[in-house]
Amino acid sequence: MKVAASKGHRIVGVIMIVAALAYLVPFVPRGWIPHDEGMLGQSAYRVLQGDIPHIDYEEAYTGGLSWLYAAVFKISGVDLLNVRWLLLAAASWAACLIYAIIRRYLRPTGAALATWVALTWSFPNYFAGLPSWWLLICALACVWAVIRHVETRRFRYIVAAGLAVGLAMAIKQTGVYLLVALVLSLLYDGGRSSRASSWFVRMEHLVRWGAAATAIVFAAVILVPRIFRAEGLYLFLPAVACAVVLFLPVERDSESSYARSPLTLVCLATAVAVLPLACLLIPYVIQHRLWDFAYGAVLLPGKRLAFASAPMPAAWAIITGIPLLALVFPAPRSGFGSRSTFLKSLLWAAAILLPIVALWNVASYQVIWQSSRAFAALLPIAICWRLASGQIRQPEQRPILFVSAAMLAWTSLNQFPFAASIYFCYVAPLVVIAGIAAASAESSLRRHAMLSWAVMLLLFAVLSANRGYIESLGQFHDPRRFDVALKLPRAHLKVGGGDAGLYWRLLISIERHLRGGQLIAGPDCPEVYFLLGLVNPSGTLFDFFSEDAAGRHEDDMAVWVKGAVIVLNHEPHFSPAPSSRLITRLRREFPNGQGVGRFEVRWR
Repeated sequence: MKVAASKGHRIVGVIMIVAALAYLVPFVPRGWIPHDEGMLGQSAYRVLQGDIPHIDYEEAYTGGLSWLYAAVFKISGVDLLNVRWLLLAAASWAACLIYAIIRRYLRPTGAALATWVALTWSFPNYFAGLPSWWLLICALACVWAVIRHVETRRFRYIVAAGLAVGLAMAIKQTGVYLLVALVLSLLYDGGRSSRASSWFVRMEHLVRWGAAATAIVFAAVILVPRIFRAEGLYLFLPAVACAVVLFLPVERDSESSYARSPLTLVCLATAVAVLPLACLLIPYVIQHRLWDFAYGAVLLPGKRLAFASAPMPAAWAIITGIPLLALVFPAPRSGFGSRSTFLKSLLWAAAILLPIVALWNVASYQVIWQSSRAFAALLPIAICWRLASGQIRQPEQRPILFVSAAMLAWTSLNQFPFAASIYFCYVAPLVVIAGIAAASAESSLRRHAMLSWAVMLLLFAVLSANRGYIESLGQFHDPRRFDVALKLPRAHLKVGGGDAGLYWRLLISIERHLRGGQLIAGPDCPEVYFLLGLVNPSGTLFDFFSEDAAGRHEDDMAVWVKGAVIVLNHEPHFSPAPSSRLITRLRREFPNGQGVGRFEVRWR
């Protein structure tokens, strides 16, 4: 299925991919968000000490990632930088997957350029080992495996897809979105079978319709707090579009020799996906603590809706994605003549000038960012419309297009409830893949028209997004310099001078007065405990997760007075800041103190 290419083209493509991976290396130690890194480090360190997630401490995610990072700490030492080197290895594998998928539609140089776009819009913008990056990697592996199954009809690729989904669910709860996308994709592809008895075909139809209806209800339940806001357009409609396709009459290929039941494929993929979760649950089964896992992994994260949430862009902004959609699905027209030449010139002028002007012009910056994010929401809808209307003629292209649309639509749900700009970067490579697959299904002419768009996105990412950081990402061009080595035993990262000085002073102040006693820090100070090689005695990572957080910080002084040294965070990112009443009582109990930036260190 790959586009033919000469040996020279292949060599150039490989060189470009190697250069792309080399481009990632300087971003490995660059920058940090202290509470994110502290959460990852504290969780992994507790597992390394023998604690079990959800039992001995409040794990923010499913728990599999903490076991993985604990293994990294055990092998290579307790250092956040080691986690990032592991992420670099995974990102390199992701780049190979992206290239392997896109290579089916473009020659090596074009596929390598598209891979560059996908990479620059993702990992360099926040190179930290957060679970959302791993979900993206698992989604890419799943798409590649489904494509290989379409091409070869071999069971082993269904096993690979199921394993990728299972690992995603073991890493983060929202990995279940990948399972939904995979099941819908297998049911859509399996619908091409024509060798089955009438009763079995009817049963397959019922399963397809049931899965589609369940997917719609599932998406609605997840998004119900904001389903009538922008989330309804950006997240709900793409997921619904992918489900609606399964309600339509099955497309059958009478000449196809493929007669494998879609139910077999779904059962196999689901059974394999359960295996990583089953392994993760072994400690809980042994200790008869399954409820603790269920509560911590399923019920407790619901509190994020109240404390850690951010809305999608304004609903009207979705119209900015229409011009990009027109490059993939242009309206029929006759001839190209001078109008085509003028249009190409206009597109190339915009592709070069807009990213440059965006360096100082917020409007230009927003045009590129908002149109790309809107395009990601409109693309699955447009692909499903083309599939439903029968405009995709090649039978082998239909399941590949569907899986690219379904994986993009459902992985995008990871942007809820916290739709900060960085969360779009967690799905950006899937947008590139779906866009190229859709354009290639139309004609080669569309691929050339999209080249200017690819250049614009690459220039924007390299000049603006990658030089900034997640605080300004998606808002304006704000270059950030991370040129000061943190030089802490557990965090050999490069950060801004302000952060480096703040945490040096903070840790020195705590160690000077702690003298082997108990540290109590809060709210939301996981990095303080981790950087000192300590653990939070309450078992919390972020205080809003704890049911008694309000009482502990407002009325119950019993926890605080156990500390030899306490640290008050006056600007927590999620939980409520300490009240003036609490601060007054603690200052009386701990009369000595020192202010260190947003922190206040106090001791008796």
